[in-house]
Amino acid sequence: MSDYSTIEIIRGIAKRKERVIQHVYRACYPDIRKLILTNAGNEHDAEDVFQEAMLKVYQKITVHGLELTCKFKTYLYSVCRFLWLQELEKRKSNINRHDNVDQIIDENDRRNTREDEKLRIYELNFRELSKECQKVLNMYFQKASMEEICVVMGYKNVQIAKDKKYRCKKSLITRIHNNPEFKRLQNEIHLAG
Repeated sequence: MSDYSTIEIIRGIAKRKERVIQHVYRACYPDIRKLILTNAGNEHDAEDVFQEAMLKVYQKITVHGLELTCKFKTYLYSVCRFLWLQELEKRKSNINRHDNVDQIIDENDRRNTREDEKLRIYELNFRELSKECQKVLNMYFQKASMEEICVVMGYKNVQIAKDKKYRCKKSLITRIHNNPEFKRLQNEIHLAG
């Protein structure tokens, strides 16, 4: 940077002097590149950060005026470092967001798989009930009243329908709870919870 003073560089950037900008690139870019490459970046990142920093410096010079108490190279390095730290923070945030999304999707998949397994176990045990119990429970699950169940099933009174529904439901629950697959599934849910 010995060819140009800090003031000459600032004036040259303000007037978009090609010679000055090339000089800044030659003198400053290698350090910026090293900074980015040693901090999880690549060649493309280094170029982007350098260009963005130069644009910000140009805007600062032309809009607000820029007076430096340090060397221009030090100032540009600080701008690049700040921009790169911002970019790394943004990337980290995106990774965390993706991880959270993946976690949610995985959890939903596990939940759906568990629900499918529960349904399969329920259906398997339901089919092992007597035809009479299956019919009574189907009507009950479809919100049929005890009077309707009594009439359809030909029971003498509503109390018999209630007793039958109770015994059938209890039988189904007992079968499901004694099912080894159901026990395994409950353990998995308990461990995951």
